[in-house]
Amino acid sequence: MDLDNQSLYIMLGGIGQFILWMSYKVLKNRTTYLIILIFAILIALLGYLNINRESLKMTNGSAATWAFLPLFFMIYYWILRNLFIIIFGNEPLMTGYMQSSWEQGEYRKLHMGDAIFTVLTLISPFLTTLLF
Repeated sequence: MDLDNQSLYIMLGGIGQFILWMSYKVLKNRTTYLIILIFAILIALLGYLNINRESLKMTNGSAATWAFLPLFFMIYYWILRNLFIIIFGNEPLMTGYMQSSWEQGEYRKLHMGDAIFTVLTLISPFLTTLLF
């Protein structure tokens, strides 16, 4: 594994977050969530330990900051899911682009809270890495 390769960190972070975002239902299980959280922490630690490498410097920061995306997703997912449950009284569902509120084989119909949850869990980790 070449730790000087920018694409390693970009793929670890970007693809990691995308996979977590697509498989959000498995994160409802506390044990599964904690195991994946440990892996996300390890990926973020890899990025943190290599953030000052000259070979990872890009025009807008370091490629190693992408390694933080899965950890940020896990943190935002936990916060937003618990807020959603407190506000709406049920589990959030991810919505698709231009998806209307029809019965999807789930236990309820979609509403605006689901759309907000979907967008925030997708873009919040990216916006957070812009602070680095």
